[in-house]
Amino acid sequence: MLSVEGLKIRYGEVEAVRRVDLTVESGEILALVGANGAGKSSTLGAIAGLVRVAAGKVVFEGVDITGLAPEVVARKGVALVPEGRRIFASLTVADNLRLGGAVHQPAAEARLREEEMLELFPILRRYYRAKGGNLSGGEQQMLAIARALMGKPRMILLDEPSLGLAPQLIDTVFDLIAELRRKGMTILLVEQNVALALEIADRAVVLANGEVVLSGTAKELASSDLVRQAYLGA
Repeated sequence: MLSVEGLKIRYGEVEAVRRVDLTVESGEILALVGANGAGKSSTLGAIAGLVRVAAGKVVFEGVDITGLAPEVVARKGVALVPEGRRIFASLTVADNLRLGGAVHQPAAEARLREEEMLELFPILRRYYRAKGGNLSGGEQQMLAIARALMGKPRMILLDEPSLGLAPQLIDTVFDLIAELRRKGMTILLVEQNVALALEIADRAVVLANGEVVLSGTAKELASSDLVRQAYLGA
């Protein structure tokens, strides 16, 4: 479904991503893991059209989307849930959801999609008229995911969904991610909690210093001495 080939990203003179090659198959969760500064979020940003690509290619469903504007990438079926959630705190849950689907579909269709999101995330129905900023961190993460799903993407990019959440809320959010995969959603997951990422993912890619250093099934990486020593505290 998604292919990233020879991706390079620079910020001025700094080469944040030296070379990343990866593929994401339809209906799977691919985890992109590594330490801070490894290039994980920059890679997601490049796929979503938010970060300029210095070299390489991003292909989604056979179409080259390298360098396309974020709104164009979104219309092609790729949705980003950014690090830190970045919901509109001063707007209600309802307005956040509507903004998520406004540019992708007619109003009547958007309303039906909104109802689907409220069924999938019941807590959002409870706080439907509340401002997004009044929700807890875990509730805001659910809102951010629901907002991304409003556009009916075929693939979502999740950037650090566990960041800043209490342990019990992390479990809730990751249960929802697993449910999305069961419903057929394709997911590229960036997650610093490597143990958690490998628990939920089908396959994983390890980045270090902007390069892929290891890849394989989640089970293979969980048993890798390199991964266990560097990321799992073994």
